[in-house]
Amino acid sequence: MAADNQKPEPRPGFLARLSAVETIVLAVIALIALAGVMLIGKGLYMKAKAEVSQVLLKRSFEAQLHGNPDGKPWPWADFQTTAEITAPRLNRSAIVLEGASGEALAFGPAWLTTTPLPGDEGTSVIAAHRDTHFRWLKDVNPGDLLVLTRKDGRRFLFRAGESRVARWDESGINASASGHHLALATCWPFDAVEQGPMRYIVNAALIGEQRPVPLTTGSISK
Repeated sequence: MAADNQKPEPRPGFLARLSAVETIVLAVIALIALAGVMLIGKGLYMKAKAEVSQVLLKRSFEAQLHGNPDGKPWPWADFQTTAEITAPRLNRSAIVLEGASGEALAFGPAWLTTTPLPGDEGTSVIAAHRDTHFRWLKDVNPGDLLVLTRKDGRRFLFRAGESRVARWDESGINASASGHHLALATCWPFDAVEQGPMRYIVNAALIGEQRPVPLTTGSISK
């Protein structure tokens, strides 16, 4: 009877039943899973940051169109808004920033200041990340209209030409070429995880200038 009253010894926990090798393998799997969650979270954060920041950039750009010389979207920003690029057929648009620094590219497309101002003589270059503001670049077809509005109020119409892929240091872009050209560039391939040396470039040529519709102070979105 005494033996019947004895409580069974508790079974060892799951981890305790694992061998040393199995424990190491499990730890590695857990670390990989954690890294995956962190990468997914970082990717979602970067995309959300890129989308939300465009709201503030749009407001800042509209203020510039009304004569406010300070194009900074927030006081501590080290860049200014300089233009807006629109692809009407794709219903896509983005505020372009001045200077392609790492911080600027996190918030929107950036005009390379070593190239002419968009609409001026030569080839102006605007670059952006492939997974945020220029993810639609692959959908631009030859003949598509691209509209670029500068902060001085001038609006330029470009016609997209053929797209191409080239190394970043062999882009073939001639900033001093005759005529008025626009080159939109982003990393390639579009589904890659890490940045590589290849760039996807859409070339466009100026076909005219459109007189913009005057804005009123009350048209600035709240």
